[in-house]
Amino acid sequence: MGGFDPDSPVDAFRCGIWRLNIAAEQQGRGYGRFAVEAVCAEASHRGQRRVTVLWVPHVHGPADFYLRLGFRPTGERIQGQILGELALT
Repeated sequence: MGGFDPDSPVDAFRCGIWRLNIAAEQQGRGYGRFAVEAVCAEASHRGQRRVTVLWVPHVHGPADFYLRLGFRPTGERIQGQILGELALT
């Protein structure tokens, strides 16, 4: 689920990925990458310069997935979740 609210008072919520759930047996087949790339394409189309995502730090969490796609932690946490961002070109 992508969220686009350029007027949000919280910068992290202006353009980002809210939830991405891929069934365990379907992971590794490109569905997640496709979904992230679709949100990024829509963000670019809307004139956004970055996309954010939140993830819970966990040994089996999605951090590695998002890092492989180019997201970088900002150093900020929101309700215990790591905030990552991807600059759009």
